[in-house]
Amino acid sequence: MENKNITFEQANELLEKSVSKMESGELALEQTMEEYAKACELLAFCMKQLEQCKGKIIDINERISKLSKGDDNE
Repeated sequence: MENKNITFEQANELLEKSVSKMESGELALEQTMEEYAKACELLAFCMKQLEQCKGKIIDINERISKLSKGDDNE
């Protein structure tokens, strides 16, 4: 991916555009392959971002659970 400072939202929008281009049927085979490679990179970036968020959510939920258990014992 050319721009490493891209946000999840920007990457997701570019991914959607890339998929639309491929689905249009207007690209030549070589262009479709280039677009596919670009889409794969964007998808991997988005999935990595989502996995990081999932980890943060799990951590937050674990802390909330510990606090809740502590409150029940008082």
